[in-house]
Amino acid sequence: MTSHYLLHVDARRSVLCLLSGLVATWAFAGALGLITGVLSLGAAEGRLPWQSPILAGVMLALVVGLPMTVVTLTAAHGDSRSASTAMVAAGALIVWVLLQLVMLRELSWLQPVCVMLAIAVAALGAPAFEPRAGAAR
Repeated sequence: MTSHYLLHVDARRSVLCLLSGLVATWAFAGALGLITGVLSLGAAEGRLPWQSPILAGVMLALVVGLPMTVVTLTAAHGDSRSASTAMVAAGALIVWVLLQLVMLRELSWLQPVCVMLAIAVAALGAPAFEPRAGAAR
């Protein structure tokens, strides 16, 4: 006997899943690069806490990669908590970028791109606005 399980996935949730998955992958790749030494921050490494790119990589994975992975999974499974996880993950990414600016005192093209991606994740994860029935138009 063959059973077919079809899950209706709307475009908004699909894009949220794709975008948050991309950010999570990007964060984990950056974390791995920092931890292994493949990525170097140059002179900015001296401004890291304890001058440790390993700590920076671990924190990147925990602060950005992990929450974005949770958003990806909740959006993919149609979980009702995907809206709240998207807001938390987007906020964590924005805080991460702001901390980079404060601690490293360097601006990269990647920082505004990450803020825009965080805003997109928050917007896609926000509950859809549905006017109440009988509301004046």
